[in-house]
Amino acid sequence: MQDCVIGCFAGYGWDDVKVWARSLAASGFAGHKVALLRDPGPGVFDALVAERFDVMDFSRTPAAASPYVERFRQLYRYLLDRRRQGIDYRWVIATDVRDLCFQRNPLEFLSRLDPPRLVLSPEGLTYRHAAWNAANMVDAFGPDSLEGLADAAPNNVGVLAGPHRTLEGLALLIAHLTRAATADVADQAAFNLLTEGLATALWVHRAGSGEPWACQAGVMADPGRIDRNRPHLLGPEPLWRDGLAVTASGEPYAILHQYDRVPAWAVAVRERFGR
Repeated sequence: MQDCVIGCFAGYGWDDVKVWARSLAASGFAGHKVALLRDPGPGVFDALVAERFDVMDFSRTPAAASPYVERFRQLYRYLLDRRRQGIDYRWVIATDVRDLCFQRNPLEFLSRLDPPRLVLSPEGLTYRHAAWNAANMVDAFGPDSLEGLADAAPNNVGVLAGPHRTLEGLALLIAHLTRAATADVADQAAFNLLTEGLATALWVHRAGSGEPWACQAGVMADPGRIDRNRPHLLGPEPLWRDGLAVTASGEPYAILHQYDRVPAWAVAVRERFGR
């Protein structure tokens, strides 16, 4: 069975996209690469095609929500269409684009999980200590939504992996749930309501910072926040060695997310992939 990496974005230029696209190619990932986009900047479509991406432009489809939410509607439609064509991916990896770098083939980590299941990337703090996530949950779904989540760890909606039908169904649920939200940016809040509400029913793997899956640098390494976050971190801090973010045991993460929050890391990543 084939594997697939998908990124969905709106309004980005090539400078916003090239680290994601080039780092995926350099990682050795040999599966299907997909970009779902709206209103791309000049040259983005052709550049992605040159990088061997299947590019789907939905600019003519009316936008029903903010780009953060709409991407899940487009992800659902894409996966549903492929399944109707008889294509059923083993692993679907759906990620943010602008601030994400692949450091190694993501399948090297995912192949450890057999059979495939939904893989989540906790950000490293509980809601009790994650001010943005807590405020976003309340803005999107009201104070009652946060009542039972104080000691739960928000998962980052920008790094998802799982079997084809799992990601297809999750994308549909996020798209529908956000319609009830009272905030435009409700994708992460909806995602966490779903995953925490079904925590005992879902077959999931929560890959924390000690595992070489995804480094969530915004919480775990941002120099402007780490001193405040450190007493409350749920896992070991990442390290920086030889131009890569690595786990405390020295194993490179497959994905480095929010690298732009750490200036020295951003310089290294952009010099490697962004020229």
